[in-house]
Amino acid sequence: MGHRASDLGLDTSIVDANQSNTRLVKGCPCYREFGEEKVCLNRDDVSPINAISVDPSFFEEIRSLDDLNEFKSDKESMCYLLIYLNREEGYCYCVSQGQRININKKDIKADEIDSALEFVTSTEKSKGGVICSACLYKYLRTLGEVSEGLLTDTERQEIVKRYVKELSSRLAAELSGASLSMDFEQLQQHLRKYIKKLNKSKSQWASLTMKLRDSNADEKLVKLVDYYRLLYRLEAVFLSRVLEFEEGHEDSDPLNTLRFIVGVSEKVIKLSDNIRETTHELLEMKKMNPEIQESLRKHSRNRQKTEYKFSNLVVVLNKIDAQTSP
Repeated sequence: MGHRASDLGLDTSIVDANQSNTRLVKGCPCYREFGEEKVCLNRDDVSPINAISVDPSFFEEIRSLDDLNEFKSDKESMCYLLIYLNREEGYCYCVSQGQRININKKDIKADEIDSALEFVTSTEKSKGGVICSACLYKYLRTLGEVSEGLLTDTERQEIVKRYVKELSSRLAAELSGASLSMDFEQLQQHLRKYIKKLNKSKSQWASLTMKLRDSNADEKLVKLVDYYRLLYRLEAVFLSRVLEFEEGHEDSDPLNTLRFIVGVSEKVIKLSDNIRETTHELLEMKKMNPEIQESLRKHSRNRQKTEYKFSNLVVVLNKIDAQTSP
């Protein structure tokens, strides 16, 4: 998916229409540029088009298929680079031509576009939220319903392997503070050092847990500290698995790896919830002294960032799992 967005029509953004059950998307999976030529691939055809980038707000009044017909162009070659998601019917339409988007002889559903947008924005390296339309098309052809019959199980597994590796490696770099300019060997070395740092922190949390127990501290406070120990442990487990990916020690079945990473990520999110709830209870009960409260403040901010990153990863990987499970 290494495409880049150009200035014309390859950006994808969303505009709510009437804040109801409809939506306009700027960009279209059927749009392509071949040199100076612009074509539409809708209905598995190749039709030369004249593409113009139109502000989605111009079509805010589109709330139904009848409205859509009023706004469509009277020229077959005109493309507004906009698609309309009809929530009531559940399908996706070309705004300029008023036709359903159809790929591989299958009409594209609105929720497939939702999944594609969510996935693409999480996997593509974009600038300012600009995503290429070709990436939407590739997602639909590889992981969407239209991919049925196009790929062998082996081909699909290879695609899943690449997606999972890219997503997890990117999160590992973000969690560990790795520079985007690092090469393969530098990233490996950086992750090993960061995992050692996490293991050291885990040991420190374990020691603090023991001290609190020995001093007969409130059980909820002991639990809170132990939650942080488990959080650092799970983060180390996740990064160790990513490091295996980077070093080539991969499972034969990428779906097993996918579900392993999802499982770890979901546990991180649950632990973060436990930390938030327990912290709130301790503060309400005034069972946390100012010194401990201040020492946990920094870790709390880091925990929130970690939770957010893992939450995004779970959403995307679960969509891959749903699309690829038999």
